[in-house]
Amino acid sequence: MKENIEDYRRDGLINLDEYLKNNPSNFTYPYYINGYDENNFWTRVAKEDEEKFIYVKPRNGEYKDMQFNVYSELVYEELLKQVGIKCVSFDIAQYDGCYTTISENMLDSYPQNEFIINSTELLESRKYPSMVNEYDIEDLYDAIDEYCRCEYIGNDVSKKCIRDIQKTLVADIFALSTDRDVKDYDFIAGIDYDGAEVLELAPLCHNTYALGSNFTDDEIYEMLDNEDMLADRLDYCHFDAGVPEYKRDYNNPYWEDTLYYLMDEDEENYRFAKECAYSMDIEKAIYNVENKINAKIPSTYKLFMDEVFKNRLQRICECIGLDYYKVIDSKELEQEMEEI
Repeated sequence: MKENIEDYRRDGLINLDEYLKNNPSNFTYPYYINGYDENNFWTRVAKEDEEKFIYVKPRNGEYKDMQFNVYSELVYEELLKQVGIKCVSFDIAQYDGCYTTISENMLDSYPQNEFIINSTELLESRKYPSMVNEYDIEDLYDAIDEYCRCEYIGNDVSKKCIRDIQKTLVADIFALSTDRDVKDYDFIAGIDYDGAEVLELAPLCHNTYALGSNFTDDEIYEMLDNEDMLADRLDYCHFDAGVPEYKRDYNNPYWEDTLYYLMDEDEENYRFAKECAYSMDIEKAIYNVENKINAKIPSTYKLFMDEVFKNRLQRICECIGLDYYKVIDSKELEQEMEEI
């Protein structure tokens, strides 16, 4: 049995370099994007008295100037927990001398006869595939409906799957997760414990750009010194959700287009947006992450995440007709009650 990986945590970081040196493990399942072999990999480690696979995303050239990036996925995970959305469990490690994120296998808690289907597979295997390379969210809805029909899965399963996707989009808007598009969803498929065919949204794992982590460290310092710049940069971040072009006010997809589109689709999405406004608590999320890693997040990035989240929250409140200051007051009152 390998050593417990938690025994290698130092100042919040799991020293994966040292762990793998003392507990050799073969890397497996290289990650491919459009035929390109990423340096991400799976490896087996001992954790919580059992051996399990973890997914390692080493820092590469894209993230070299983003030292704070590794914390955003953990805080994002905590925000999603607050509104009941499943997310893969993330942690922070040191690998190849750099900070990196690691995550657990999303299938660990599912039956052996269930497997992962990526949304790209669903989109490209449709009976009538799209004639363009760019898919929108309605293409994904159609692909889910078609898969369920072909596998004799009930219409209620298809509807819930689509509803869950819509909720993730709303949550992404609040957490400024800009990088997810319709090809970035995974689904649990196969046969569940009761012997029924299933298709459900898998815990989210493609959360690299959230809470302003798409900015370089220098940009973060600059925006903290200039509130107007921060507001402008956040408003004009693309939101790659894939809203149909006929629903956009701009050529590029921005978060307002997606939010209005979702609220026009169904009143339940509006109610969920209100729930996110009142229930998502950035300070609590940061506190929980620091408890998880037993260390403090760098104060600069904590301040930046707080500014980013509250700026976006205020803008969303304007869009959906909520009083921002009442929302903030309710969070502060809830925190005071918890302390009492």
